Amino acid sequence: MSTKFHRTPIALLGLCLTTLLVAAYAQNGEQNANCRCRELRFTLSPGASHDFLLPETQIPVHIEVSVTANNGGTQEPSELMYAVVNQDPSSKQITWIGTNSDGSTSGSSSLKGKTIARIFGGGPSTTNASMNVVAAPTRTLNITQNASTTSRPCEYVVRMYF
Repeated sequence: MSTKFHRTPIALLGLCLTTLLVAAYAQNGEQNANCRCRELRFTLSPGASHDFLLPETQIPVHIEVSVTANNGGTQEPSELMYAVVNQDPSSKQITWIGTNSDGSTSGSSSLKGKTIARIFGGGPSTTNASMNVVAAPTRTLNITQNASTTSRPCEYVVRMYF
């Protein structure tokens, strides 16, 4: 019987230490996150656009966009644009930091503009495609292919991580 009494305080001490560690871990705000990804693939003709919805979440959504014209060449300066976007829960406006195909970045909101990021054709003065806010309250964005700077359909891959 005496061994039971000696083990009980050790078990209680272990339980108390575990509880303290869990409480300290939770206080630091660290937790495992379940991240999800959504991928869209579509083809746009010059002048066309494709709408898509941001996930309904209160965390930043990372958006990657790649484009290819399947013409045997590589788009300069690159075939990629990227953005981190979020919808403000109170105002329903969308804020973002967008990275253009030349690596330049800008941050803004749907209160000030609609263009999040661009894919340039040779330089910043020629926009071949853009990612835009269509309707902030409904979280609607789109990819638009410019009719005056492109002459053939392009394939797009949009990945959203949230």
